[in-house]
Amino acid sequence: MKNYTLSILICFGYLVTAQSNNYYETCNGLEGEELKEELHNIIKDHTSFSYTTTKSILRESDEDPNNPSNIILLYTGNSIDKFDFSSNFEPDFWNREHVWPKSHGDFDAGDPFEVPLYTDAHNLKPVDASMNTIRGEKDFDNGGETVLNGTITTSCLTTSSTFEPRDEVKGDVARMILYMDVRYEGGDNEPNLVPVDGLTTYPNPQIGVLSTLLEWHELDPPDAFEKRRNDVIYEWQGNRNPFIDYPEFVDIIYNNSTANPIQIDNVETPNPINGGESFIITANVTSAIDCPVLSVTLNYGNSWADVSNNIEMTLNENGQYTCEIPAQAYNTMFCYSISAMYFEICEETSQTFFGSEIIPPFPFEGVITPISEIQGETDYSPYEGETVNTTGIVTGAFANSFYIQDGSEPWSGIYIYSGEALPSMGDSVIVSGEISEFCWNGAPCSCSTCGGAGVTEFYQPENIYIISNNNPLPEPILVSTGEALTEQYEGVLIRMENVECTSLPGGFGVWQVDDGSGTCGIHNTPDGYEFDPQIGETYNITGVVTSTFNEWKVDLRMPSDVETGPDTTAPYILTHTCYMVGQNYYVYLYFNEDINPDFLDINNFLITNATIQNIAADIFDPTKITLTLSEVLDPTMGIIISEMADLNGNIGTNLIYSMDCSNEFWVEDINEHEYNFNLYPNPNNGYFNLELYNKSNIVSIYNVDGKLVLTQEVGNGVYTFNLKKRGFYYLKINNYETAPLIIQ
Repeated sequence: MKNYTLSILICFGYLVTAQSNNYYETCNGLEGEELKEELHNIIKDHTSFSYTTTKSILRESDEDPNNPSNIILLYTGNSIDKFDFSSNFEPDFWNREHVWPKSHGDFDAGDPFEVPLYTDAHNLKPVDASMNTIRGEKDFDNGGETVLNGTITTSCLTTSSTFEPRDEVKGDVARMILYMDVRYEGGDNEPNLVPVDGLTTYPNPQIGVLSTLLEWHELDPPDAFEKRRNDVIYEWQGNRNPFIDYPEFVDIIYNNSTANPIQIDNVETPNPINGGESFIITANVTSAIDCPVLSVTLNYGNSWADVSNNIEMTLNENGQYTCEIPAQAYNTMFCYSISAMYFEICEETSQTFFGSEIIPPFPFEGVITPISEIQGETDYSPYEGETVNTTGIVTGAFANSFYIQDGSEPWSGIYIYSGEALPSMGDSVIVSGEISEFCWNGAPCSCSTCGGAGVTEFYQPENIYIISNNNPLPEPILVSTGEALTEQYEGVLIRMENVECTSLPGGFGVWQVDDGSGTCGIHNTPDGYEFDPQIGETYNITGVVTSTFNEWKVDLRMPSDVETGPDTTAPYILTHTCYMVGQNYYVYLYFNEDINPDFLDINNFLITNATIQNIAADIFDPTKITLTLSEVLDPTMGIIISEMADLNGNIGTNLIYSMDCSNEFWVEDINEHEYNFNLYPNPNNGYFNLELYNKSNIVSIYNVDGKLVLTQEVGNGVYTFNLKKRGFYYLKINNYETAPLIIQ
């Protein structure tokens, strides 16, 4: 292979998602419901990520400003290692809490509301695993007993139904709840979340207590940590929490206060702001009433923790307020606020605009070395120990590392380990740093001491330049399982088709597949994607080849990396849930795959101990159907489905399934029905009991075709019957009381 180097000068805009200066401009002068509706239009339709990716978002958004390796926990304020995630129920580690509980609106994982509601980072906070359990799904309100985090006393209080966080984050919690109220208004397959002034219950899309939350908002205004968090989530999702940017919006919407007559809009900054150069900021400042503006001040700094620098803005010839900002450092955040004051004879005395921009790194100027040349088409890089620059498209991004690739050929990928903020898949980047060969046992990399080839990598590169976003990924290379795990594909995106799972996930989440050419390890990555394979099932696999702990494997990045093979099996029922609303009974049946709604004919369904009134397909989840029941004799029921098909035409017949709704259906209400017999158990294995209350009874049993298979005249008491043939039957007592019967 011919080696080459390319000398280039790259001058480009550092593409990041900075807050638009006119983000809230359409809200000027709006009040009450009109303001709320406009804010909803601004913050809806944000970019959604998988629930796994939210761990990476929180590691950045809730980073300890005094220790970048740590994360601050919401309720205790503890600072712990950001990678101490409670994946095995460790009580002192952190996990993700939905501040608006997912049960208050039924948006649990797997539900139609999983994305974007379930993964919205504005509603997620890192908390101690034990504190997450204590808070549970309680409403927010003052009072209660002191909460212990293990044996340690916290500043939180709780009752059986409410939770009060520590004072330092009460406003944070309130603004997160109010954000959810505005963001999720119903429509687009999303629930309408509503904070109410009282206690709430599952699964209603409500949370309380609103009046307390409004008090907390006033007592604990947004601080630097909360403002920075808002910026970080905006960079990921593309939407903001408006009540952090403009706390006065809370009064205007929820307390019916009047909109601030001062308006600050048309704020203009250079795009991008160039490091090392002074620049001009201009803004329009107007007053809707006869109150002349007295002064306009701009405060700024390189983090929300310190915006103590201030400059008085002056009017220019165009009637705009303007000022010149001194040169700022490369690769920093520029945070600023513009505050307008006017004469105190007016009710309102000030208005503030908040903004932030990312100042890109120093423009790159240097020599680009192709990845294939760095790999050297051999086990060990010829550039080991040398500092080089290379470029490529990000093909996989994880908690603290990512891969880039500059083509769709062998030797075209490489691994980058970085503790700093990471680019996203599809970003075009330039990476500058030293090349190393990492050996997992700590020994110098050689075949004899390392147990094989080491990992060629950039370890904590000096600079990462993001050139552009959302580029197409390189086409995966189609390979067999026997050849996938070789040095030429290290760091490269590959694809294997029609491979059979031969072992389930074991140590470090690795499971094996084979297409007949040899086994290949597939890695369930906690910060990428984790798949639950089934032995004997056939899949198509896409992923990045890597080596960890001296073992080659393919890293999974996202759900689409695993495609199921040809479907030749009929659908079956996986599980069920039961609900009772008033006197109405509902059962959700969940199948293992999408089902054909044409088979949801009530004549295909027979049930014991109840009557089916209606069968409906779920409009969001194609694996789910809803049974509406009446005349429930007993909360334990059996169902037989004569035919059910999937979307590929696979048809299952006589599907038998047992349900126990004892914990959801009120047995005492069911027992209020007056029947002259009791049948149990049902379903059964052929032996069942019949308790009769009348002095004289004629018992008749018919099969599904209506043929009489047994008849007997008996008195009152308990009788045992035995039917040896499996199937669905009808039981009739005295020719007027009937019940279905299932023999499994």
